[in-house]
Amino acid sequence: MKEIVYMKHLKIENNKGLFLDVNSAWAEVNKMSKEDLYHLVNAAISDDDYEMDPYDENKLQNPAHKTIYSHIYRQLMDIHSRRDEFIEEQQSLYKEAYDKYCI
Repeated sequence: MKEIVYMKHLKIENNKGLFLDVNSAWAEVNKMSKEDLYHLVNAAISDDDYEMDPYDENKLQNPAHKTIYSHIYRQLMDIHSRRDEFIEEQQSLYKEAYDKYCI
């Protein structure tokens, strides 16, 4: 039986909120760029092996980390849970364009 290995994208470690940046390195959430956020959103939609540590305010010391982590965690969970909808919509858009220009 094949073991499924999940790739973490957001985690809490040493009382800090961390994310996997575009270079696949861990960085603090308060240092996130728009490119990093785009990378996380894209991964939430496309990666089957998407995983995040649940938000726990007791494990985060920095108030900025608490706020940023909680908002990003909730948004990414919502996106990941609706990923099938996003993929279906994307495929539908391409199919409409394909049908329009192939006829």
